[in-house]
Amino acid sequence: MVTAVFVEEVDNLFDSCNGGTSVGQGKTLRCPLSDNSPHIELWKKASMGIKSWIFLKDGKPALLHPPPPQNGGLIDITAAQLVWRALKEAGFQYLHTRNLNQDPLENTFGAIHLNCGSNSNPTVGQFVDALKTSIINGLAFRGLGETNCEDDGVTLLDNLQSLFRAPEAASRNPSTSHDKETPAGVPESFHVAQQVQMDMSPAVPAGDMEVFSVVYVSGSIARQVLRSISCEACKTCLTSEVLLSASVFIYFKECSDTEQSLTYPSEKLVETVGTAVTLMVSIMMETAHLNSVEHHITAAIKSTIDSSGLCVLAVHFTTNE
Repeated sequence: MVTAVFVEEVDNLFDSCNGGTSVGQGKTLRCPLSDNSPHIELWKKASMGIKSWIFLKDGKPALLHPPPPQNGGLIDITAAQLVWRALKEAGFQYLHTRNLNQDPLENTFGAIHLNCGSNSNPTVGQFVDALKTSIINGLAFRGLGETNCEDDGVTLLDNLQSLFRAPEAASRNPSTSHDKETPAGVPESFHVAQQVQMDMSPAVPAGDMEVFSVVYVSGSIARQVLRSISCEACKTCLTSEVLLSASVFIYFKECSDTEQSLTYPSEKLVETVGTAVTLMVSIMMETAHLNSVEHHITAAIKSTIDSSGLCVLAVHFTTNE
């Protein structure tokens, strides 16, 4: 019977420090703290009870001094009352005591740990990077099972979206601002794409080294597309029978000097891919913090890039969109 009374007292103390927005079934203390709630009275009794705890071993006191959890419990109760007093003076009428416990901290650390992979002893830099990743992801791992704490239901004070916003000076630069329109009502992304295409057009046939990687990626894209369709018109549109100067990187990747196994893209495909990538990077500076980033980028690419030379592909893919 004595054990049952002790367990009930401790359970009530835990409930009083875990109050949410509503009262749990049979748990009158799992409610917001207010002037009319039983929290303060319980804490006064609990403080006296905790002070009287004695830990025995073989019928004799086992400790010369109170253990840290005993003193810590008294400090927590006193601190909670001081917080409540300050909040009342500031005009607050309720306090969710669950916001004072360690669950949000443990859940946050759990998300950080999951972003550290198998690294159980991260450095300060790795910890900070994992924390930023967790915050930017909106603590996406918070709802995973087998956690130490229940979902705390709290929201972030700062989602670090400012990391993805262009600096104020850059936002005034016409070459990087995509939220504004020109006086003629044309989106800035159109002018970005137009300028990039003008730069790409002479760079591809000239064999500019800066487009080597774009050519290689374009060849991979062409290869993937042609695997799903067998159309000579599309093959002619996407690939080139003549080795372009900019395709030298692909050529060096060939396993044989006599047999061609890789795909060599057409100039138009390289120009389109290069423009799309540059436009995507430019747009990401201002849309990475938004929902459906892929939708924003796809819409901008479709509406601004001149892909008329690749229009034959629409016959195959229009029905799948």
